[in-house]
Amino acid sequence: MRFKFLLGVCLFAGAAATTPLAAPMALAQSMPAPPLEFYGELPAIEEAEVSPSGTYTALLMTTGGERVISVLDASGTPVKQLAVGDAKVRGIEWVGEDAILLLRNETGRLPGYFTERKAEFLRANVVPLDDNRPVVSVFANQRFIANAIMGFYGVRQVDGRWTGYFGGFRKGNTSGQRDALLDRQPALFAVDLATGEAKLTAYPDDWPDTRRWLVDDAGDVGAVLQLDAQNGNWRIENGSGSTIARGRQERGEISLIGFSADGSSVIYSEFDDAYGGSRRYSVPLAGGEPTELWQDELIRTYIRQPFSARVLGIQRESDGSIAMNDPDKQAVLSDTLAKFSFASSSRIADFAPDFSALIATTSGNYDSGTWYHVDGTTGARAILGLEYPAIQGPVIGPVSTFTYTAQDGLEIEAILTLPPGREPKNLPVVVLPHGGPTAHDIEAFDWWAQAFAARGYAVLQPNFRGSTGRGAAFIDAGNGEWGRKMQSDKSDGLTALAEAGIADADRACIVGASYGGYAALAGVTLQQGIYRCAVSVNGVADLGPMLRDSRTGTRDVLRRSVDQQFGARVDLDELSPKAQADRADAPVLVIHARDDTVVPYEQGVLMRDALKDADKPVEFLTLEGEDHFLSQSATRKQMLAAAVAFVERHNPPD
Repeated sequence: MRFKFLLGVCLFAGAAATTPLAAPMALAQSMPAPPLEFYGELPAIEEAEVSPSGTYTALLMTTGGERVISVLDASGTPVKQLAVGDAKVRGIEWVGEDAILLLRNETGRLPGYFTERKAEFLRANVVPLDDNRPVVSVFANQRFIANAIMGFYGVRQVDGRWTGYFGGFRKGNTSGQRDALLDRQPALFAVDLATGEAKLTAYPDDWPDTRRWLVDDAGDVGAVLQLDAQNGNWRIENGSGSTIARGRQERGEISLIGFSADGSSVIYSEFDDAYGGSRRYSVPLAGGEPTELWQDELIRTYIRQPFSARVLGIQRESDGSIAMNDPDKQAVLSDTLAKFSFASSSRIADFAPDFSALIATTSGNYDSGTWYHVDGTTGARAILGLEYPAIQGPVIGPVSTFTYTAQDGLEIEAILTLPPGREPKNLPVVVLPHGGPTAHDIEAFDWWAQAFAARGYAVLQPNFRGSTGRGAAFIDAGNGEWGRKMQSDKSDGLTALAEAGIADADRACIVGASYGGYAALAGVTLQQGIYRCAVSVNGVADLGPMLRDSRTGTRDVLRRSVDQQFGARVDLDELSPKAQADRADAPVLVIHARDDTVVPYEQGVLMRDALKDADKPVEFLTLEGEDHFLSQSATRKQMLAAAVAFVERHNPPD
């Protein structure tokens, strides 16, 4: 699921828009808009995974309102369906050819770990295709391991047995220590996925150090990254404990990417302050000098060997092209993507280890999301299913890229979704900024944007400064610009739309989630006279409580990272919508999930109360049992109905 989350009158030199791909006007005008609830449904297909042999495909689906895993054979014939229930699913993985690993989240508290507030913990269940075999729950009923997964490090076949690698907390076994956590950081455990038996594979380091692992094809720890959160010192060790790379990264932006394609080196990324972005390096496991990889490349995704930590290559952000060391494998993936060149957006979602079967997905104009099975040998393709089968063809609003110039001269790209069947002239507008804020929107079907477009609004999704997809310099342009130029980039896009004749700038609302929710609140408090209303979903309202621990605590790496984004001596109240509530000049709808552990529920309550105290118009909606990511269909529909009704009331489409 792609969603917009955090963890967030001008003069122009010029503005330009690519011509939208318009649906046949008469046909679209003659068709009623699909019911709003269709947009709020969870996608009919969320994920597809190929089994190790390429024989089977597992689909994570929602059908008839129920979450299921459907297993198809190579001909596309269903062979098994497994019930999932109302779990907050985060992913599925094959365990050999006869079981599925279901990864899901639960919200709760773990004694000794953030006991003062709720946290999201990963759960994992191995669901056999054979009904006579029991379901295995990772870390459940373990005497010496807490029932909470803190990181998933992959599935490997070791000595003929399928094994999963998970981070977890050791707990005490004496009467005085029973159930108490023994460590401040998780250890690494190998779990036999047929029996659930767990074995300690690697110890954690003491706080404040952070340790991350790479598990090699044999199931051994092949590399370890250790970061000292006090000072940013880091080192990478090989499986024998020898240090093969070290450095100091005061922002804490250092991470393991994987092993090289031949398994002889470790690939890692480190933020380079002088360069203004992250660089990727390869260092031999046997030791030696690191060498830089993919210099100056904007990477959309790393292409990884299934059931392995090996990185085979990359897909470029600029044009979606593939770059791999193996020309034969590159040809298979490139040829597969070429079959979907008609789509606004396409990607390879999965492939068998031997490339005998691949999964591709497309999205964009006239396409609300289509999943394909591709035969790696013959190239034959077959449709597996549609993400939104009730929203197809001319009822989908045309999507294009709209380019404009911000008031300081920076070029901004935005995704523009237009109402199907309406002339793109003087339209009412919904400005819909993404979350992150280090993220970006692309030309693809977006259920939230399309829901507003179907009701007559032009929807503008600005990739404002600080967004990804345009390189390190563009990301760094957002440093210190929360509530400032990052905010005006959004309203500059509204002005550009009006100058192009597409929109009526006097009929605009701003809507967003997480950081986008912050931007919505800032649009009517830190800014005035621009929007008729604002809708914040799980949005940040008061920066102080969110960031105070990071800035004043002992974790200096986190403090420096916060200073980078906001400025070392900034007054956070000046940038906080809650503190500026008395300046609100338009009605506000605050929606917040009760079980949000990323932006706490209290943030929404604080904003509501501040607006009420300032005698400003505000409405408040609690999403009971929901998390930050709107993982459940019922509450997603509840959110969407409330947001659309609020916008229609304060900014009617006609």
